[in-house]
Formats: sequence, C-alpha cells, structure tokens
Amino acid sequence: MNEFDNNEEYYDPNSAKADNSSKSTEENTTYHYAYSNQSDSGQGGQNPYQRTSYYTPPQSNDYRSPSDSTSASFQENTGFGNPPVKKKKNKVVTTLVIVFAICLIISLIGIYAAATGKVPSNKKTDDGNHSNNNSSAQVTVEDQGAVDSKDTDGKYTVAGIAENFIDSCVGITVYKQANSYSNFYSYGYGQNQQGNNSDNEVASGEGSGIVMLEDSGKTYILTCAHVISEGSSFKITMNDGTEYDAFMVGYDAQTDIGVLSINTTGLQVAKFANSDSTVLGEQVVAIGCPGGLQFMNSITSGFVSALARPISSTIGYNTECIQIDAAINPGNSGGALFNMNGQVIGVNSSKIASTEYEGMGFAVPSNTAVETANSLIRVGYVEGRAKLGITYKSISTYSNSEAILSALAKLGFENANGTMVINNVDAESDLANKGIREYDMIVSVNGNTMTSTDVMTSVLAESKPGDTVKLTIARIENNNIDTFEIDCVLIESKG
Repeated sequence: MNEFDNNEEYYDPNSAKADNSSKSTEENTTYHYAYSNQSDSGQGGQNPYQRTSYYTPPQSNDYRSPSDSTSASFQENTGFGNPPVKKKKNKVVTTLVIVFAICLIISLIGIYAAATGKVPSNKKTDDGNHSNNNSSAQVTVEDQGAVDSKDTDGKYTVAGIAENFIDSCVGITVYKQANSYSNFYSYGYGQNQQGNNSDNEVASGEGSGIVMLEDSGKTYILTCAHVISEGSSFKITMNDGTEYDAFMVGYDAQTDIGVLSINTTGLQVAKFANSDSTVLGEQVVAIGCPGGLQFMNSITSGFVSALARPISSTIGYNTECIQIDAAINPGNSGGALFNMNGQVIGVNSSKIASTEYEGMGFAVPSNTAVETANSLIRVGYVEGRAKLGITYKSISTYSNSEAILSALAKLGFENANGTMVINNVDAESDLANKGIREYDMIVSVNGNTMTSTDVMTSVLAESKPGDTVKLTIARIENNNIDTFEIDCVLIESKG
C-alpha cells in the first residue's frame, strides 16, 4: 500500500565596588602624619602616637608678620604679638647618658649569647608581630610508615587492591575510518580532492578494559559493547604504558559486553567472582579511565547500593545491574569493579548523568559478562538467543499511523503504539511458511497488546530458540483492517 514506507528496520534484539563617598571636609588640605617625640606646647606629657601636621591652615587671630606665616612649626603668639622665649636644654649630658646605656645593653646581650649560644629572638617589630631570627629552625617531614594492604580480617584494603590488581586493568583507544576528503557546504578540504577516496583511521573514543583470559598465544580483553561497537581498529594500553594492537572478537548490545584480543601473553589476568554472592552494602573498588587515557587507571571506592537493578539498553532490553555509589564517569565504561578479595564482580557500564543524581553508577554483573564473553570468544555471538526472523518498522513512522491506531483500538487493541510493520521475512523464519507478507502488522504477542516494542523484546528475552509464541497479525485489505492469530516457532539469533 502506498501509505507505507519501504525502509527496512531489522528486528533483531541484539543489533563590592569601592565606596568613594567618604571625603575630607577640608578640601584641598593634605595631612601627612608621622610619629613625634616632641611635647606639645599645650600639653605637659609626651605622646609617641601624637599626630603632627606639616601643614597648618591660617588662623584668624594670627598676629605674625607675613614673614613668620611660612614657618614650618607652629608657634603660639602672645597677646603682645611676640612669641614666647623657650629655654635651651643642655642636651650634651643627656646624649652621653643615652650612648652609655646603649653600650651597656649591647655588652649584656653579647655576654648572654656567649654563655648560652642563643640570641634573644622575641624582638618586637614595628607592626607589633614577633620575628624569629634563628635561621636553623626547620619544618621536618616524618615517614608515615607502610600503608596496610590488608585489614585484620585478611581482606584487601583499597590500597591493597590498587597495589595487587591494577595491572589487570587497561585503557582502550578506538579508531574508526574517516575519509581524508570532506565536502563542507560544497567546499571540499583535505588531501587530493581529485577523486581520492582513500580512508584514514582517526581516534574516535577511549574506554577501559580488563585482562580476562589467555589462550593459544592470545590474550582477551573484556570491555563494554558501546565502547568498541563502532570501531574499525583498536589499541590497548597497559598500566606500565606498553601498547598493543587489538582486534575485534565480538560484542553484544543486549548485555553491553564486548571482547577484543591482542597477540601477546604473560599479562596479569584478572580473577572473576560469582556475582550472585554479592551483598548489599559490600565495599567495592572501581578502576578505569574516566575522561580517557589522560586519567588512566583512576581508582574510586564505594559500596554496593542495590542489586539486580533493571537498566534499559539502547535496543529495548533490560539488563539487571549492580548499582554502586563509587564515582563512574565517561571513560570508565568497560573497567573492573573489584570486591575486597581482589575479584572482579562487575564490568562498569553506565552512569545516570543528571544534575539531580549523584553517586549512581552501574555495572554488568560478572556472571552475565563472563557468560556473554565466553560465547563471543567461542562462536562470535551469544548462543541461545531467540528471534522471530523478520525485519520491521515501527507504526509511528508512517504518516497515517493515527488512523490505523484508531482502527486497531476499535478492534480491542488500545494504545498499540509498538505495532511492528513487517518489511521482510527471513527464509529460515517459521513465518516464511505461514503466509505472512510485507505490510502485515504484529499488534499483540502472547495476548499482550504491543503498547511498545519492549513488549516483544521482553518475551524474546525470556524465550529460547525452539519456543513458540502466539502473534496477532493485522492486515489491511480493501481499506479494512482484519486480524488473525498465528503461532511462530522462534529461531536462534546469531548476532
């Protein structure tokens, strides 16, 4: 029918500013203040903090002559206009007494220093603080002693995990093909614009990995599917900086597990624990490359926050994950989650990235990761996965979807927004021999309306090849929609 688009979608579940207002009330008058040891003519005692003005404004009762008005010191006038006569002090005797006192003090200080080997150090400075003139005074650094690698119960400490198992953790650089010539708004740039279509590899991402297995001259690296799925080649960086070229073994989008291999042996292989034995509140250590290899093998520690958390994958499947509060950031994906026995209990896979959430990381349990990886190494795909064997497109992509959904609702299939419009049936599918054709629609599976495609993926996730499911098919003929049921034996998905 013309209203349907022929684009295929393969149904495969795997695939203070300064305040200047304060001013002097005497404008154009500048006062320079200094300490004075002279007694004020109007006061009998000395004041060492007395302010002395080097500029005195003219007084209205100043009877001095113009020649006297420029004098630098203020002299109080008498009522007859003559300044008072001050007697000169005999300063010679005073000066000698002062000099003698100073010499006596210096001599006493010298005698004290010679006798004790010390110089008085609490000399008061002009700002009121005390200075220490003993140049031999130094701050010393003490040895903190050895950091324990195990606690009293024989469990590893966080430092112990890092010391003993960090060499099993690696960094992964992902490369993908990039054309050396790009067409930018019809203006090309790059090498040889005369039809040269040679491709170059460019680094497209970085992640983390775990040395998981050594066999037949190869070492296998466990990581996340989303780290390597779009790469064309890979490089592994060990903890000591050694690099190896790596090759794709396989990946599984449903569990978000992938495997690479390198042609070397003798590396430190990680040990894996039974993740079913993980308990709530257990301490864990995450090692990976947050932000890429620049921060390679960073260590964070926390606790198991929850078990069997269902986390949706990008293809509609839920994977039950271990929730942790250890910091997990982009680049940590594929890294190891250790228990305090030094065993890997999970593969760090994702983090809720939101300002409302903090400390919510997720790891694929080791049992799921190991089972998936072993199958990928053995046959290149995850064995035992079931599928229908069709390609399809969602009903929501068609322009007349609202009219079709309204008609299906009248037939008892309310909110069938996950209806799958069949484009093609594989030759090995059980549906190939049951008259199913292009544009037929799957509106229900095992009696459950397809309110979303998750309804189908959930059924397939719980099924095995050879199991039978009941499908409700809707078909448009002569501008009418008819429905019928059909049994379908599931086949094995091979990637």
